[in-house]
Amino acid sequence: MEERNKKNPVGRPPLEKTMPEPWYEIIIEAGKQGKHITEFLITLGISWDGHHSLMKRNKKYNEAVQHYLKLCENYWFDMAHSAMERDGGQGFNSRLWSLIMRNKFSNHWSEATKVDMTTDGKQIGNTPVQIEIIRKTIDTNEDGNN
Repeated sequence: MEERNKKNPVGRPPLEKTMPEPWYEIIIEAGKQGKHITEFLITLGISWDGHHSLMKRNKKYNEAVQHYLKLCENYWFDMAHSAMERDGGQGFNSRLWSLIMRNKFSNHWSEATKVDMTTDGKQIGNTPVQIEIIRKTIDTNEDGNN
């Protein structure tokens, strides 16, 4: 009985054993083509939970995904660059491109401006924040014009 359990262990096999053999190449190729991450997750038969689990425990998988992200970002950046070189970007949907870059690569791309003038990055406690708006007065002549 012990011998049988070694050959056929009980439970689901690790994801690493169920993925198609060229899994590394599948991930890298998806990055080169700028495909969404779900493209290779579906091809490899991996759920989002499985993906997150593999990212934590499998160094080679994590490295492949990090490389995928760089290749994918480069693909999309090259799309804009090529359009600019080709015809000055005429016909290029810059709003869509910007949306893709912000959402897909939010760690590197953002249009938000964050300004921290008083807290040096520290969290504001429970004390209320007071804002004083200082406005210079505009001199006007008698008819209301400056």
